Amino acid sequence: MRFLTEHPGLREVLISLALLLAAYVAARLVSWLLGLALARSARGGTDRRLLSALKRPVTYALFLVGAWAALNRLPVSPRVDALVDSVLFAWGVVLITLAVSRSYTILLAWFVSRPQAEPGANDLAREFNPLFATVGQVFIAMVALTMLLERFGVNVASLVVSLGVGSLAVGLAAQDTLANMFAGLTILLDRPFHIGDRIQLATGESGDVQRIGMRATVIKTGDDTTLIVPNSLLVKERLVNQSRPTHHIVTRVDVGVAVGSDLSRVKEVLSRAALASPRVDPDRAPVVLITRFGESTVNFQVMFWARDYAEQGLARTEVYEAVHDGLAAAGIEIPVPIRRLIHESESDHA
Repeated sequence: MRFLTEHPGLREVLISLALLLAAYVAARLVSWLLGLALARSARGGTDRRLLSALKRPVTYALFLVGAWAALNRLPVSPRVDALVDSVLFAWGVVLITLAVSRSYTILLAWFVSRPQAEPGANDLAREFNPLFATVGQVFIAMVALTMLLERFGVNVASLVVSLGVGSLAVGLAAQDTLANMFAGLTILLDRPFHIGDRIQLATGESGDVQRIGMRATVIKTGDDTTLIVPNSLLVKERLVNQSRPTHHIVTRVDVGVAVGSDLSRVKEVLSRAALASPRVDPDRAPVVLITRFGESTVNFQVMFWARDYAEQGLARTEVYEAVHDGLAAAGIEIPVPIRRLIHESESDHA
């Protein structure tokens, strides 16, 4: 011990070697513990992938901390000490960036693959997964690069200004594409409609939503054609979701009977005919209204609730058939327009 007291430089070297050895032992111990946890985790599970991704970065980072502590005790010049600190800092930033990037990718993949309560939500999340993964990794890399540049004395402010000008130019060039992408993200968060819902656009077109993409939404119309609508239009324009809150939809039929008919009897026949179709909800009573008096008809409108919007046309047809048969059985006339032509000869004017 007296020898070490008389030679402080040698003592610091030995202490540094002891710290380095302790850091190595601690790193090996942590690596063994992570390997043990990795062996016990479920094969293919998210926990296993996270442990596998973090094992080496955590082990190396722990050894790097010990190496920094050991090297800082060595009797070296301030210039060498600053250089060593910078190199170790750079390696530490790289290891942390690698661990965070891997963890972010694994957690994002877990979020996409987990079962969703809403139908089609998995497809939508999977559609946006590449975008979120790329944006997240670029953000992590930019933060790490900024830390490294600041450490080595590079002016980051001018670089940020240059990147801002470049981003503005790219944003103006891809304005429509970015608008559709952000609109798709709004649809993902707000969920005004889901996969399989029937929606009606502001233009009057309607159909079933087949896919919500990053740029556009694919709609299958009633005549088996595909309608591709940019997401920005769906966010800005008004649309009707016919599938929410239920699949029931109000359906109307117009009927005209002859003037002089028993109106109470007509309303009874129409109410009974509206419930004759099995595609009509029997728990909700139909509504029969007199809309106007024509020249030779009294016009009625019958409102009923079809069970499913997909069968609205069939429900309307069956109700019309029941109305026709019911009015005929009750002896109520459905007037037919008659046009009478009067021909005058020349002798009639003489």
